Amino acid sequence: MSSTPPTPRTPAVHRLPLAGVLRLNKPSDVWLKPATSVVVATAIPNMALLALGRLDLAMYTMAGSLCALYGHNLPYAARARALAWVVAGMLASITVALVSASLTSSAAVLVAIGALLAAVQKTLCDATRIGPPGPLIFTFISSATLFAPQTLGQVPGHLALTLAAGAVSWIVGMAPAVVRPHGPERRATARALNAAAAYVERPEHA
Repeated sequence: MSSTPPTPRTPAVHRLPLAGVLRLNKPSDVWLKPATSVVVATAIPNMALLALGRLDLAMYTMAGSLCALYGHNLPYAARARALAWVVAGMLASITVALVSASLTSSAAVLVAIGALLAAVQKTLCDATRIGPPGPLIFTFISSATLFAPQTLGQVPGHLALTLAAGAVSWIVGMAPAVVRPHGPERRATARALNAAAAYVERPEHA
């Protein structure tokens, strides 16, 4: 019989379940479009507020301006509808947040309302598949405005600012249709062709 001791087995190394969550994804090929759109959509109302000496109201216009981040992967007819719904969703979220802030100063109550809003926003964004950036912007803005000092009399004016900035976002998002009405379809076709070419050129494994 051999007296050689058995070789100890190396324990299997399991990857952490968070590895996939923390991995950076490849940036979208249209990342520049939402970035540029939100800069323009933010600049227009904020320059108007600056001219009026009321930059303290920029929080409410920013809520509408950030709607310009959505819909850039959609054809223009679908984008028009999606942006309208995004602006409506943002306005509804801000309405709940501002009215809540004007009625109570209890941090516990406001946190609970914020959690409910975030759950509803996540559910609706998942159901409609709107995004990126999905519910992140809605949750960030509504959570911030929940703790902004308000009175009920101020709410309509602040909502009007959000709606006006949202209208600017809709116009900015739809403006490229004047120059390239079929741009999104062409980008989608190009992505499909590139994916097919990469699949065909992929080396086969035995």
